[in-house]
Amino acid sequence: WYLRRVREAVVSTQSTGQEERLTALEKKKADRKDANQSYDLIVAFQGKFNTLKAAIEADLGSLPALGSDVEKREMLSGVQVQAGQLQILLNESMTFLTPHEIRRGQDGVTAVHHAIARAQQECLPRKKFAFGGGKKKRTTAPPAPVVVAAPVGEEGDRFSKYSGDVVVTDRTSETLHISRDQTTGKDVLLRNLVSCTVHIPGVLGTLHCTNCTNCTFIIGVISGSLFLERCSKSTFTVTCQQARIHTTEDATFYIHVTSKAIIEDCKGLRFGERKEAGYEGYLEDLSASGLGEKNNWSDVDDFNWLNKEQSPNWTTI
Repeated sequence: WYLRRVREAVVSTQSTGQEERLTALEKKKADRKDANQSYDLIVAFQGKFNTLKAAIEADLGSLPALGSDVEKREMLSGVQVQAGQLQILLNESMTFLTPHEIRRGQDGVTAVHHAIARAQQECLPRKKFAFGGGKKKRTTAPPAPVVVAAPVGEEGDRFSKYSGDVVVTDRTSETLHISRDQTTGKDVLLRNLVSCTVHIPGVLGTLHCTNCTNCTFIIGVISGSLFLERCSKSTFTVTCQQARIHTTEDATFYIHVTSKAIIEDCKGLRFGERKEAGYEGYLEDLSASGLGEKNNWSDVDDFNWLNKEQSPNWTTI
């Protein structure tokens, strides 16, 4: 009886060990299969992304040779659609891309948007509205915006080469209302603002915000991207397709974003869902922009924190 029990125990142990080995082997095979599938997906994404990006760059390169402004506008319109497709391709691929690939993709999309803006300024220059911080003349009606070149970026600015259609710069302790007539579809640059409240309704093209402190921003809908750098102690209420936030600290975002917000070299950021419109007509602007109801306000990628644990640089509210 005793020997029989011993033999049974040995057989049971061997059987259990064999089952565990088989399970481990199957897991390795599954992991290897998943890795191969992910690799194939990444390779396919890179091919599609690079092909579309190259097509956009080729179209932009041929833009100056077109004979009429009508042809140039049609070309730019098509390129902007392609740029949107590029962003959508990246958004839909984020589930299997590595953080490094996501960063490269976002940098590629950003480069395309900047290239489109430069091409538009060179081939189809639009009137620039600039709101400076100089002395104002007394008039019975608000003074017309002064047409000047956009300010040159300071050393260290990530977006220093950017020039907007609408430029608001060097203002302190003011409440600024910029009408939708001036900003619809335009690229807006906010720079060097201190203790200001800024209202911008409507559907913007892009928004760059640089070196702003202790400000409140109530922005409508940005059909493209929000680019933010060197801002602090400020609150942003904004809707956009993508948000790129750099070297910013102690800031609060009530945001509606259709792709992930991306932060880098930031700390003390707080993200909450945009629930307040902020102005009459916001819902109509949201519908017109085509961004829809999808809101990834709590899905934030921190390029300085690649661990699985929550980044210490941002939190939800």
